[in-house]
Amino acid sequence: MSRIPILVALFLCVFPIFAYAQSDIYTLQRILQRYTQAYGGFRDADALSSLSVEGSIEQNGQTFEFLMRKKRPYSFRYRLSSGANSVITGYNGSLGWMRLETNDEVSISTLDLSAERELRKQARFDSPLFRHLEKSENDIEFLERITIDGRYVYVIKVRELGTKVSHYYLDAATAHIMRHDQLDAEGVVRFQTLYRDYKDVEGYPFAYEIETLVDGETTSLARVNTIEVNPGLLSFYFEEPRR
Repeated sequence: MSRIPILVALFLCVFPIFAYAQSDIYTLQRILQRYTQAYGGFRDADALSSLSVEGSIEQNGQTFEFLMRKKRPYSFRYRLSSGANSVITGYNGSLGWMRLETNDEVSISTLDLSAERELRKQARFDSPLFRHLEKSENDIEFLERITIDGRYVYVIKVRELGTKVSHYYLDAATAHIMRHDQLDAEGVVRFQTLYRDYKDVEGYPFAYEIETLVDGETTSLARVNTIEVNPGLLSFYFEEPRR
């Protein structure tokens, strides 16, 4: 048998796999470009330089008020309060701290490195999907297109440098993040965040309802009342307080 027909047959067998791979790459690039555009990717990199978010959150059968503020590059402050009692965590880009006030008694402590790393993640403005071509250290892969509540959703797998795998679920119509899953070393979803009720604030999309689940059980439900884009936040606001 001629070698040419054999080679042609082999090529035809491989071609569908190659075509699917090319299609996945195209789909990934297209949805990530739309995501970047939706979140202000064609503006200056620091157009969104600070943020203030206020609302309420239900945890462990109780309702608390929260105030979250952050400022580029990595400053973060979060207050959770009920009546006269409150807990505030802050990060100034290098040092994390906590202020606890209970029954008029105040205690302030410095956080360990593990807690600081978590605050640094909370402090960043951009997900790894934003301007993804500038973040070569991340491994990003298109997994599949599914439907959730009657809407088409793209599932994107992300492995950031030094972190475990995450799955991002992007609405095919709006490119908004609908869901974020954090997987453990065995690939099991441990932490899940659901984003709902998106609204536009000065050209940026924000979810006004955020539900957090751990091992499939709801641990918190946050509802946003107000969002302020680029408020005037001074750097000392994020420093560890004296009292």
